[in-house]
Amino acid sequence: MARLLFVTFAIAVAGCTAAPLKNSSGVEAMSPSSYASLISKHTVKTNQYSGFYQTFQADVTILSSDLQTEILKQRAQFSQWDQSAYQSERDKVMQESGAYSKFFLRFFSPENEYNDLNKAKTIWKVYLDYGGTRFEGKVRKVDEKYVELRTVYPHVDNFSTPYEVTFNVPMTTVEGGQSKVTLTSSLGSAEFSFPVGK
Repeated sequence: MARLLFVTFAIAVAGCTAAPLKNSSGVEAMSPSSYASLISKHTVKTNQYSGFYQTFQADVTILSSDLQTEILKQRAQFSQWDQSAYQSERDKVMQESGAYSKFFLRFFSPENEYNDLNKAKTIWKVYLDYGGTRFEGKVRKVDEKYVELRTVYPHVDNFSTPYEVTFNVPMTTVEGGQSKVTLTSSLGSAEFSFPVGK
């Protein structure tokens, strides 16, 4: 009997974690576990060392049109947007995707002075290679509250800095083929290829 109750409880818990979430306006978001898995599938990570010394750590997430839609659904869930607010935000995202491409960058360096990708005199450059052309990125620091940022990007932690990088090429173009983001400086370089695994 105890075993039967345990199995029933386990099935109920599994169903809760996998079931999509719906707010009162009917905007349906993925379950936290499914959403975290989706973010992971769009993210490439690196951990760079010079000998035994860690120089920097970075994760780059390609913000494809589909992923940005799922991100909006998560925001609609915790902000309790109505259908009109959600649709307005989605229209904005689709318009932006037709103008430029966007990536989320989580960055950490043990030396805080190197964690300045958004500054004018930073040592870092970020490039996107697509279709035989190289585009230089514009980096801005994401100022969102940690609790909200962590809901949208589950891999973010308190020790790293969140950035958003934009390139002057439409996401609707980039997401249709292979691309590569390069993060480079005198401290070291890393490459992130998309789609993930290609």
